[in-house]
Amino acid sequence: KQWYQRRVAITPGQDNCRKLSDAFSSIGCQPVWPDGGYFMLVDTAPMGWDFTEEATGRCYDVDCVKWLTREFKLATIPISVFYGEQNRHLSGKYIRVCCAKSDDTIEKACQIIKSLKSKKI
Repeated sequence: KQWYQRRVAITPGQDNCRKLSDAFSSIGCQPVWPDGGYFMLVDTAPMGWDFTEEATGRCYDVDCVKWLTREFKLATIPISVFYGEQNRHLSGKYIRVCCAKSDDTIEKACQIIKSLKSKKI
């Protein structure tokens, strides 16, 4: 029963998603909210991050989330992993962000996100 109560309490319209959305918007990214669920997409294209020099052969979003995790301890999810090989390019520069986290984790994430405005690769 506790799991169900927590699940109902966290929706895209709740404070956690709103806080993350505001943080990403403040640095120029474009959040995309679903009609329901625990995740939102974020278009990172406006940031101008470029991972081509790393020459990993991976999709942009995979390099992006690995960089965010490695350099800033901000865990996000690549979108391209949900696509087959032929359609991975459709993921563009979107990353997936989970809103179902504790208030403390959301606050820390928002601080990290806001610090990204001045970060260049």
